[in-house]
Amino acid sequence: MRLRPAVTEAVLIALSASEVWATRSLGGSLSLAVACTATAALLVRRRFPLLAFAATLPALSLGYVWLAPMAALFQVAYGGTGRTAPAGAGAATGPRVTPRMWVVGGCAAAVAVVSFVPWPWLGTVDWEPAATILALLLSALLATAPTALGLLGASRRELAARLAELAESREREGRLAAEQAVVRERARLAREMHDTVAHHISLIAVQSGALEVTARSQEARDAAGAVRELSRDALDELRNLVGLLRLPVTGTADPSEPTGSSIHPPAGPGLAELPALLATAGPTVRSRVDAGGCPAPLGQAAYRIVQESLTNVRKHATGAETEVDVRLAGGRLLVSVRNGPADGPPGPHLPSGGHGLTGLRERAAQLGGTLDAGAQPDGGFLVRAVLPA
Repeated sequence: MRLRPAVTEAVLIALSASEVWATRSLGGSLSLAVACTATAALLVRRRFPLLAFAATLPALSLGYVWLAPMAALFQVAYGGTGRTAPAGAGAATGPRVTPRMWVVGGCAAAVAVVSFVPWPWLGTVDWEPAATILALLLSALLATAPTALGLLGASRRELAARLAELAESREREGRLAAEQAVVRERARLAREMHDTVAHHISLIAVQSGALEVTARSQEARDAAGAVRELSRDALDELRNLVGLLRLPVTGTADPSEPTGSSIHPPAGPGLAELPALLATAGPTVRSRVDAGGCPAPLGQAAYRIVQESLTNVRKHATGAETEVDVRLAGGRLLVSVRNGPADGPPGPHLPSGGHGLTGLRERAAQLGGTLDAGAQPDGGFLVRAVLPA
């Protein structure tokens, strides 16, 4: 129980007990027992409001114990955790009289009647007009005040719940709008990437194809053919990447995409394509690949790790002897790319974003693995990844 309701309960019980103590001499032992029962009934008024209310009515008939019956009637009107219906019950069906209204109205009428009826143990009753009017006003006050306060509290509770629901709905709408913005931005980036990069790579493929046909030496023709093949592979991977960027986020669809286009994302190159990648790496690269039956996501990660590592070797260690080792061992996929020091003049400067190794570490972490990279004592470099299979 939270602190505020606990303090409220303690204060209410203390006030009711004080009322009983202050009026203990106005009746006999039976009256005192009835008043104590009414105070004790307040302990269960939240869980069993109707039962607690019924237990306080005999005390109300004494004519001098009012606090406990009023608190019980307030709880019946307030509702919430008790057996009565919540304040908003029946609101959606219109202004008709609901069972809850009958319950609250009946309890209020019971308080008015019990407090006004001249019970025999109250002694001689004065039916003078002035006394009768005061008795009617007192009965009406005892019945209407707790009922009105309880209904007001129930309305505030219902309003707070509606406001919380509205805030949650607006938050959901905000998240949906943000996701749709992400989808649109990803689609825009995909279009820009396709229109710009694909254009330049296509020009490279066309020019290398023309060079392959017109070159005089076999060596030049082979080099041009290799460039043409690499350009074609780059275009294929670019199309796959563009397809991934155009996939919807968390179920939001892109209206420009055909239905069903996002069910199966394009698959990237994996272990099956790794021999072809190693074949184009040159004679200074030695490799060993023994990872049959490896899951596709691990194979794709291994391919990207080897691809990025070989790219770094070409950039920073021209002509270096390189060893590539990809194998399954002990339920783990081990990927190792080790190169020695550069064995030739530096190649042409190539643009670099500096995010290659960072991206590889993130890829390994997404699969629950690790990736370490660092310089070696002989001047080379080692990239080693451990991925759980």
